[in-house]
Amino acid sequence: MPIKYVAIVAGRDAGARIDQLIKLLSSAGIKSLVVSFSDISNLSDVDAVIVVGADSDVLKAIHAMGSNVVSLLPISPPGYSTFFASIDWEGVKESIKNLVSGRYVVHDYVRIRALVDGSEVIYALNEVAVFPARSATLVDYDLVIDGELVWRDTADGVLIATPAGSTAYAFSAGGPIIMTTSKVLEVVPVNSVNPLRRAIVVHDNAVITITNISSRSSVEVVADGVRRVKVNEGVKVVKAEAPARFIRFEGGLGDVIERKARVVTEPKNLPPSAKYVLKMLRIYGQASPKELVELTGLPERTVRYALSVLLKKGLVKRVTDLRDSRRRIYKLSLIHI
Repeated sequence: MPIKYVAIVAGRDAGARIDQLIKLLSSAGIKSLVVSFSDISNLSDVDAVIVVGADSDVLKAIHAMGSNVVSLLPISPPGYSTFFASIDWEGVKESIKNLVSGRYVVHDYVRIRALVDGSEVIYALNEVAVFPARSATLVDYDLVIDGELVWRDTADGVLIATPAGSTAYAFSAGGPIIMTTSKVLEVVPVNSVNPLRRAIVVHDNAVITITNISSRSSVEVVADGVRRVKVNEGVKVVKAEAPARFIRFEGGLGDVIERKARVVTEPKNLPPSAKYVLKMLRIYGQASPKELVELTGLPERTVRYALSVLLKKGLVKRVTDLRDSRRRIYKLSLIHI
């Protein structure tokens, strides 16, 4: 159906282009309003929400959506090429024509809902992870699925991932790639001390509980790498009541396979720290070493080592920040976008 009314959320480096986007939409007969991330959960009368920004902005929008069901159209700002965006800035005019004429498809992606310590609710599109807040620290935990104790483990952490998230951190940790149409979730132990601990695939109606958590450090639940919540007692993870809904302009299954193939071709011999830093750069588009320390929780020396590995392999590049010529930032190389 044709899109007639949209909300616009301005993310990273959207800048003055929001005004330009409003004019383009208006000229095509599409009504629009600019909203904040916190407004998304209350939207009910718009046909779609356009998010102009990096992958981190899209994930932020999904988290803010809560139980609401709203179609998202991510647009990459100039200079960015992101995983979630169906179009980049240069293709905005043509895409608006497709919105008006109804030439698009809508894909639903399963989200997961985590209840932390029985009270705080967080959502995730890719994965919910349980990790010590301090790096190089192990965590003990029980994995309970549908009320049955599956194992007691000691590891760097544990992930509960969706099919969409199976190609993200879960894949780097040894989990399988799962097609987005599959009605399953996966549990992936991260660097378990027990070599028999492997990824487990369960039905997406399963109730997954991580409990009896203990560590020398405080422990956090991390949603999609962008939201952190301290956990004391445990976390219960289930399929969210509402999916993440994306507007796309290309074929469905073929596009999914192509996106997953990009991850499969990632070098297999990267150290875990380099994989984690690479994931953060995928999500946030670009970052300085100091920002990566804050995002990953890794020591500065570990982050700089990870960046040196990624530079040598040509997976990232170091550039000058256009807003501060004294500042160096890192971003994905074009060959890895």
